[in-house]
Amino acid sequence: MFQAVASAGEKAPFIFTSSSGKFPAMRGILSFGAIFLLPGALCLHAETALDAIRELPKDQALRIARIEARDGTPAPDRWYILTHDPAAESGVHEFVVSKGEVVASRGVSQFAESLTADEILAPSPLNIDSDTAAKLARAYAEANGAAITTINYELKKDAPDAAPAWTISCLDDKGNKVGVLVLTAGSGAILSHTGFAREPDPAATPKSREKTRDEPRAKPEGPAHHHGSPSPAKPPSPVQKTLQDVGRTLQKFNPF
Repeated sequence: MFQAVASAGEKAPFIFTSSSGKFPAMRGILSFGAIFLLPGALCLHAETALDAIRELPKDQALRIARIEARDGTPAPDRWYILTHDPAAESGVHEFVVSKGEVVASRGVSQFAESLTADEILAPSPLNIDSDTAAKLARAYAEANGAAITTINYELKKDAPDAAPAWTISCLDDKGNKVGVLVLTAGSGAILSHTGFAREPDPAATPKSREKTRDEPRAKPEGPAHHHGSPSPAKPPSPVQKTLQDVGRTLQKFNPF
């Protein structure tokens, strides 16, 4: 299981620049997530999906139709970003981003044979980055006593009018699928948690799990329990505050 060795939510001044030189430098405050102890190395910075998006040519950000990654621990070595190319017969163009640069650009992909304009994610917001999605998946795994070794990531729309959603597949050390968490990339609403019968403590999950009018509501997995009059509102927990800070920060840098 992933082991956190530093608490989330710490802030420090940070100057954002793109190594590709396609975006101007921006100064701001970023929330640092948990630092994970990986086998053989200490990972001080993990490249997220939105980090990878910023390395694409500027005109491609609004054509993204799908994002894939495999074997994350929790961050993957490579992000596969598929864009819709109207000039290609298949409509597919794939960029591979690793360590802050585009290492491949090609007209074929193992993840999709064809793409249409209806599959483009924009203009829907991508407020939930891959690291936040991974933390939520880990919370579900811990609530169910499951050990995760690697994570596979998939971000796409299941229908033209659907909200973009993350599918986070959690695998054990033998490569067997432990569970799958599906959540919207806009608000973080949990759509399903296959293989994870128990939900984590609500205090450990983001307030953004509350469903919006534009997103489907997940079906309850058991009877609701009522305890008389509603309890008074509680201040957000440290985890909730951290995830709210992450959402606000990502909105600043979101190319969509």
